Amino acid sequence: MVRWPATLQTDLVLRLANPLSESVGETLARQLCFREGLPKPELQVEVFDENGTMIGRVDMAWPEHGVFLEFDGREKYLKHRRPGESIEDAVLREKRREDLICQLTGWRCIRITWADLERPGVVAQRIRNLMLARRA
Repeated sequence: MVRWPATLQTDLVLRLANPLSESVGETLARQLCFREGLPKPELQVEVFDENGTMIGRVDMAWPEHGVFLEFDGREKYLKHRRPGESIEDAVLREKRREDLICQLTGWRCIRITWADLERPGVVAQRIRNLMLARRA
């Protein structure tokens, strides 16, 4: 396929595909990282407490840099609520989970939304800044 038109693009798309991306937003966030030259993140990283109990899973992380990223689409807070849970309750539960992950790992979180994907350079710089702050 080396001589076929557009096959190099196809090869890149196939190499970037990853079944661990659980949503279009996560896939686009990963592609943003690639295009902006960020280190390759680990996907669906499980975080455990001191007793070995899994307390959460983050969308993507750079453990060596002490940073994790969560993609927040509307679905997370509208369709994936627990039975009887209000949107406010879901947001507060998510905030508690994030705080606990930060406490247990010492990592810092960046949350991005669909609007952030329209500003890839800004998002990439925010991620770089968090990585640099961790080193300092």
